[in-house]
Amino acid sequence: MIAALRRHEAPMASFAFESPRKPILKIEGVNKTFQNQHVLQDLNLEIAEGEFLTLLGPSGCGKTTTLNMVAGFLQPDSGNLFLRGLSANTLPPQKRRLGMVFQSWALFPHMSVFDNVAYGLRMRGFPGSEIPTRVTAMLEMVRLSSARDKFPSQLSGGMQQRVALARALVTEPDLLLLDEPLSNLDAALRKDMQVEIKRIHERLKVTTLLVTHSQEEALVMSDRIAVMRGGRIERIASPHAIYTDPHTAFVCTFVGDANVFDATIESISGSTAVLRVGSQRILAPRAPRADGRGSVQIAIRPENVAISRVGNVKGDNVLEGTVEDTIFKGNNITYEVDVAGHKLHVLDLPKVGQDLYRRKDHVSLAFSRESVIILDGERSA
Repeated sequence: MIAALRRHEAPMASFAFESPRKPILKIEGVNKTFQNQHVLQDLNLEIAEGEFLTLLGPSGCGKTTTLNMVAGFLQPDSGNLFLRGLSANTLPPQKRRLGMVFQSWALFPHMSVFDNVAYGLRMRGFPGSEIPTRVTAMLEMVRLSSARDKFPSQLSGGMQQRVALARALVTEPDLLLLDEPLSNLDAALRKDMQVEIKRIHERLKVTTLLVTHSQEEALVMSDRIAVMRGGRIERIASPHAIYTDPHTAFVCTFVGDANVFDATIESISGSTAVLRVGSQRILAPRAPRADGRGSVQIAIRPENVAISRVGNVKGDNVLEGTVEDTIFKGNNITYEVDVAGHKLHVLDLPKVGQDLYRRKDHVSLAFSRESVIILDGERSA
């Protein structure tokens, strides 16, 4: 089945970070301005063959503009864009060999599922005898074989989204563009489709560029994440590296929750840095960003802080404070704890029968030195 979806000239190589691969997309020094506002500023980006890369960031950061430029709907003011090594600055959208899935899915309501998926093949002049085989194989891939004769109005939101994905993939694009494709789904369907898209990508290895503001989508589906801010990429790395070593406070708080503090370096001994946050002494790992005396920013993830009754916890860093707020979420609970005037958020997973801490309870907090993240200085957006 899968063989019917691949090009005849050569199968696509399996994805492996350690193997050098030719970039499908390369963006060099691209700038874009709208009404004297810099939307993209010296943007540089490469996507390797078979890679799933996500542009993640808040509204107005430039991620959708980047996607529209790759699609050919916009042209850069300066800089260069290459697809498979060839200049694409002025290449029209229909000649870029792209597949696109939009927020709205844009299915033809008067066409069946089969005809919606077959539409792109017909428009590109695929042989009529080949179309049924390709469409059937793709519908099997997205688990919609039984819905081939139905119309979009007869499908659930998740099924419509899979039809749109199948229509984009069946033409074997060089690059698949996903423009917040899950934003119109409810929370449960969104989680299911994250796993479904990841499964399909792992099977077909089609190079994919996703635009989203959802950190969860980015973390679940991506090989790499490019976090954008103010028209620039602030951090690009694997999901694990983005989360554990975000570099800046913006990335740290945009991708996950974090307690961020200004700290002063008191001393460094071996692999340990001794920091001071107000009146509190904190041990942290030595890092290039904390190599010497001065001021730094640090971050501590809420899930890395243990909470207990006073005196019942041990660790590299043990602080005492007072519970100020309790946010119960069912499978977890967040405590806001005041520690000498500093607010710490603590994520706890309560056990069955365990009493919850209440406001004004005096508690101990503990976290390891390895869980303290040393951040770079912030740049202006």
